[in-house]
Amino acid sequence: MRKVILFVNVTIDGYLSGPNGELDWMMVPDPEMNQTLTDELRAEVDTIVSGRIAHQALDANFRAQAADAASPPALVDFAHWMIKTPKVVFSRSQSDVGENARLATADIPEEIAALKAQPGKGMVLFGGVDTVQQFVQHGLVDEYWIKLYPSALGEGRPLFTDLQQRLNLTLVHSKTYDSGIVTLRYTPA
Repeated sequence: MRKVILFVNVTIDGYLSGPNGELDWMMVPDPEMNQTLTDELRAEVDTIVSGRIAHQALDANFRAQAADAASPPALVDFAHWMIKTPKVVFSRSQSDVGENARLATADIPEEIAALKAQPGKGMVLFGGVDTVQQFVQHGLVDEYWIKLYPSALGEGRPLFTDLQQRLNLTLVHSKTYDSGIVTLRYTPA
């Protein structure tokens, strides 16, 4: 059965974004980390799932990276992978999600159950915040891939909210990079 990997950037105080969606705190260059994570991710997944806002932001960002002659070759390669990889987008307001993407036809738990039953590699959930929180609340995440940034915001949009019960996790991998970012991988205990 396919698994869902949640891939998120989190501040040291547990926020996915600032209170107004600020993401500037994650602009920490670390080519080694980026290469390692993109290689590992491509080996594990063949489908991207996200909410509408995250889908639009990722699509615009990676199309720009793929077309930018100044982009490093490894980033261009990953950008093309992001563009070509099939996507499932959860949205109540968008009807056209573009190339290599389709709108989810059911609510999150039903759609993910159907996707897990299909053949293939795992799926990566990139966000946005509301979609991530719903996946966590429904217990749909099989692995948490967390990039923990050495920044504290004091307020913002948290990774974990409105849990119906305590969520215990088992650390299965960690690595510290020269940038101060720590990558953590957890599975539900």
